Amino acid sequence: MSRYYKTYRNDPVEITARRDSKCAETGKQIKQGEVCVYYPRAKSVYHVESKTAYDFRTAQADWQMGYEY
Repeated sequence: MSRYYKTYRNDPVEITARRDSKCAETGKQIKQGEVCVYYPRAKSVYHVESKTAYDFRTAQADWQMGYEY
């Protein structure tokens, strides 16, 4: 069963990088075509191995399992 939730314009989202960039937290290189987490409000991208990306993915998984904090 898939759960749908309302999304907002400035919600963070996992994307495929359109161009080479650098993680705002760790400074790791993000190459074009790699998956990363984008925070539109801060206009920042985060490498998938960063703590910010980890926190984003775990919060998203919690919500999908029905846990709301």
